[in-house]
Amino acid sequence: MTKVVNAVQRWLLGLMLLCYVMAGVMPAPGEWLRELTLPIPVGASTLTFSMVLLAVMLFNAGLGVRVADLRGVMSRPVRLALGIGANALLPLLVLPVIALGLRVWPDPAEAEGLVVGLMLVLAMPIAGGAASWGQNAGANVPLVVAMVMGSTLLSPLTVPLGMGVAGELVGPDGAGALDDTTTVDAIARTGAGAFALVSVVLPCLVGIVVRVVLGEDRTARGLPVVKCVNLVNILLLCYINASGALGQALAHPDPDLLVLALCLSGAVCCLAFCCGRWMSGWTHCDQPDGVSLTFATGMNNSSAAAVLATCWFPHRVAVLLPILAYSLLQKIVAGAAAKPPRPGRRGSGERPPLAAGEHPHRRDPMGVEQT
Repeated sequence: MTKVVNAVQRWLLGLMLLCYVMAGVMPAPGEWLRELTLPIPVGASTLTFSMVLLAVMLFNAGLGVRVADLRGVMSRPVRLALGIGANALLPLLVLPVIALGLRVWPDPAEAEGLVVGLMLVLAMPIAGGAASWGQNAGANVPLVVAMVMGSTLLSPLTVPLGMGVAGELVGPDGAGALDDTTTVDAIARTGAGAFALVSVVLPCLVGIVVRVVLGEDRTARGLPVVKCVNLVNILLLCYINASGALGQALAHPDPDLLVLALCLSGAVCCLAFCCGRWMSGWTHCDQPDGVSLTFATGMNNSSAAAVLATCWFPHRVAVLLPILAYSLLQKIVAGAAAKPPRPGRRGSGERPPLAAGEHPHRRDPMGVEQT
């Protein structure tokens, strides 16, 4: 099972692209799964099948967190706070500029949808995959994991704040135009915080508690199964979230909108990574902490953004396209940022050394490649 999981992780980007193709060609099963709900209220909505998949993913991410690693990071809280704060504040600085530039776009509804979609993905907490990608680049892995946990705990505050800013940027008329029954401001007030709490924070905390109760040995024995389940979750969420949006995009092609969504998502993703790298130099971080700050600033949980978008804007292509594009592009940028070490530092076949506090048998600190 471990060999299969490792092989799937190596081909994860290609498999995600395949899921997107299937969502465009055969969207009906994904739309059916997306409409499955349970009579459990989550803010202004009800619990959906996609939310359950996301909660399982975050539970497994919490199961991969070693509490001992987090304790060691707390001795240097300044860099931890800097990474969490940079990830949370960056969208508040970037999105107003993008919204201003999109005023020249001929279709205001498309421009407003792009702004809301980008805000959704940027307002989400740091992706757990930042730990895996950062480890390949020589990051301080426990510091990245602590940043992921800190931003996750803050998400019931940061996600509504981001949606509130998006509502102000598109204005009351534009926000209402996105959906006939739900405005962005209403989501910010009633839905986003509850969504982040139920689907993101609580499952992650439960996973951490379960790991403490089970102990390190029993948890380690079950991690191959956990990774397998999470990989299935990632691919299934990719298919479900893309269903409908890509089907509509193919049925009514709009090349200009697609190109604009790709360009904006790529530019914002690269900007986020560049900001993290600049801050690591500005604060004179050592190399492992600097790499940690770069990946924490640059990677967001796009799966959570897509689930929230499909709950409230299931048929708004302009909202979903930048999120789906960002999900793929941030992996490409992360792969480029995780440059191999210089030959003089380590041999090409040698594994990178363990970061401070990392367990020698835990090369994947979050238990799975998170999106």
